[in-house]
Amino acid sequence: MAVVIRAVGKAIPENKVLNSQLPKELDTSDEWIISHTGIRSRYLVNDKENCVLLGVAACKQALEDSGIKAEDVNLLICSTTTQIYQGFPATACVIQEGLNAVNATCFDIMGACSGFLYALNNACAMMEMNGWKYALVCATEVLSKITDWTDRSSCILFGDGAGAFVLERIENDLPENSQALCGKVLSFVSGSDGKGAGALYLDSTDGLMKMDGHAVYNFAVNAMTNAIELVMKKENLTEEQVDYFVCHQANERILSAAAKRLGYDFSKFICSVKEYGNTSSSSIPIALYDMQQEGKIKKGTVIVSAAFGAGLTWAGTAFKF
Repeated sequence: MAVVIRAVGKAIPENKVLNSQLPKELDTSDEWIISHTGIRSRYLVNDKENCVLLGVAACKQALEDSGIKAEDVNLLICSTTTQIYQGFPATACVIQEGLNAVNATCFDIMGACSGFLYALNNACAMMEMNGWKYALVCATEVLSKITDWTDRSSCILFGDGAGAFVLERIENDLPENSQALCGKVLSFVSGSDGKGAGALYLDSTDGLMKMDGHAVYNFAVNAMTNAIELVMKKENLTEEQVDYFVCHQANERILSAAAKRLGYDFSKFICSVKEYGNTSSSSIPIALYDMQQEGKIKKGTVIVSAAFGAGLTWAGTAFKF
């Protein structure tokens, strides 16, 4: 039995905001933001856009590209830190209605920026245990709604967006002569460190995100390198056998530091944070979608992914196309 990615979807808001268009009150500059984060722009929702609208759009695109009908989906897991309803019901259920995925079991998962990989792991396990054929894994984040726009150390980092995978459970590996470009999901690793919960959290008093940037940075570099090493060890992969490292897009400095610590070629690390900023758990599927559109993913392409997030959490996995 194997689980493969049949298609990837992406949805971003209409409003693109360059560094130069950020509020003047922040007293920062395009040059400073690029030099410290690598970020040049981000996309922010307007008053009519929300996480459900983005999530439905990303899922619809993935379903259309896969040729699979929404009513044939058995499972829909949504990763989000910005739920459409506070607490309940699950955002996944609201997305289900928008898709008419009437036969899907739906729930949300909270892993913060690691959430998409957590959701992917859960989906693969549930598909195997229940014999389910198709699943949708969606990450949809509107971080602009929980960002403190007076805190220039953090607000410059974040953007909004959604990404989705259509998964299919197959009994055997795809035959070598298959014409379908499917990515087989390989090993997972994950972990958490609750001692760092206070380093990144949503403040219930004002509904805004609070972050200890130094603590998060240190955890991030350690977590990313650890996750990458563990996944590669489980799959017996060397750096030469990996075509790309598609990690959570938080900050270009974190990606660069992880590559340097591993001793790997930084050119193999996808860096879409330049365009989108930090879109939390949506960043990995958004990056993979763009890679497919750019023709970077071909048969035989091997990708290792890693993420870290509030909790503190971390996760990693690998794909072979």
